[in-house]
Amino acid sequence: MRVKILPPHGCDRSALDARSWAELPEGSRVRDTLRLIRCGPLKAKLLLVSVNGERCPLDRELHDGDVVGFFFPVSGG
Repeated sequence: MRVKILPPHGCDRSALDARSWAELPEGSRVRDTLRLIRCGPLKAKLLLVSVNGERCPLDRELHDGDVVGFFFPVSGG
């Protein structure tokens, strides 16, 4: 299945094509995308995750065509 991944700054994009799509096996979960982009566990704990624009947990199962986004929470002052 093909999934679009919007990785956070500093992660490895080499497994993604020019438009940020990656091939994953059926039954893959959001946490599998973190491994694919080589996002370390500390950074992963700081991220907010969305699939198709909705916040979700790391164990959410992915489907063909999903868009996975990773974002750092922003605080202001």
